[in-house]
Amino acid sequence: MKIALTGHTSGIGKALFDILSQEHEIVCFSRSNGYDIDTQAERIVQESLDWDVDVFINNAYFELAQVNILNRLWEFWARDKSKTIVNISSLSKYPGISGNTSGYSAHKAALSHQAFLLMFKGNRKCRMINVNPGFVESKMTEGVTANMLTAPECAEQIAHAINLPQHIEIGELSLWRPY
Repeated sequence: MKIALTGHTSGIGKALFDILSQEHEIVCFSRSNGYDIDTQAERIVQESLDWDVDVFINNAYFELAQVNILNRLWEFWARDKSKTIVNISSLSKYPGISGNTSGYSAHKAALSHQAFLLMFKGNRKCRMINVNPGFVESKMTEGVTANMLTAPECAEQIAHAINLPQHIEIGELSLWRPY
């Protein structure tokens, strides 16, 4: 399987790369290798299409860039039952969960909302998996006091969902450590 991954150098993206690259061919898009998801969304989508990837993991965050990438990729993949889009959103999309006022929560809510609008459009075939991690140990959560998952714990569950047979779809996968 060929997989495209945005944001592969830290956090969940790095953990996904570490796990998935053991069995799959992965092409990565991040600032570290010359890609900016905010200004180069079209280039990222086009290169993913050119490389004929089977799975696109929409992980890297920058405001509404994830929504833009999702919309653009959907134009090409909506009717293709061999393709899978994985959107990494956040439980912070729900009011009162994160206390985050920076816009991050609103952007993640927009990503989830758009993904569900597309998922329930008639006649679609592309599989879509929307992942909502809670607090995950990372640079973003330094100083936060909460029960946190590790990035590898999240990545294992996401990899499992990706590796399910194509006819099985986990529309929404929420992950958190309750205690």
